[in-house]
Amino acid sequence: MKKFLIVLLLCVIVPTLLIAAEDSTPKARQYSMGSQMFTFTAGPVLPAFFYRPFLPSSEGEKFLPFFDTHLKVGGFGSIRYQGFLSSTLALGGELGYYFAYDRNDLFTSVPFQAKLTYIPLQGTFEIPLSVGLGFSYNSYEKTSYMSPLLTGEIGFSWYFKENWGLTLGTGLQLIPELYGKDTPNYTHTTLAGVMPITLSVTYRNN
Repeated sequence: MKKFLIVLLLCVIVPTLLIAAEDSTPKARQYSMGSQMFTFTAGPVLPAFFYRPFLPSSEGEKFLPFFDTHLKVGGFGSIRYQGFLSSTLALGGELGYYFAYDRNDLFTSVPFQAKLTYIPLQGTFEIPLSVGLGFSYNSYEKTSYMSPLLTGEIGFSWYFKENWGLTLGTGLQLIPELYGKDTPNYTHTTLAGVMPITLSVTYRNN
C-alpha cells in the first residue's frame, strides 16, 4: 500500500515539475487594460455562522457560531472571467455552485456575481484580493428563493508558466434569507456566512 501511494504521489508531482521546467521562470510583469483572466475554482466550504436579527429571545439565540449551525462541510465550484480595467484592477463575472447538508436535508445555491479583483503583487507570485456582489438561487427542502450575495476573498497565486497559475484561496460568502415585515416568516430572516477554501487554475493573457 505504501509503495502504491508513493508511486501515485510521484505520478502527480513529476509531471507538474516537468511542466514548470518546460519554460523559463515567468518574468515579473504588470497587467494592462485589456488583459484577461479565466479561472476555474473548486474546494470544500466550511459553515461560519447564522445571524437571525429579528428572532425573539424566547425562540432561541440570534447568533449561531459554526458549531451550532447544523450545516456540514459542503463543496463549491465556479468559473470566472475577468478583464483588466488598469494594471492592478480586474472586473468580471463568476458563475458557481455550492452545496451542503443541514442534518439530512440538502441545501444548494447557484450564485452569479460581478467580481472586482485587486492584485497589488504581480509576477510569478501574486496576492489577489477580491470582492463580489450579485444574486444566488437557493433551494432547501421543497422551497426555492432568490437572495442577494456578498463575497470577499484573498488568495496566493503561483504562476508555474507564463500564462498558467494555481491559487490557494479563502474568504467569506454572505447569503441572506430575507422576509418582509408583514410576512409570517419575518422573524426567520437569516444571514448565513460560509467560508470556502479553494484551489483555482487560472489562465491569463495580455
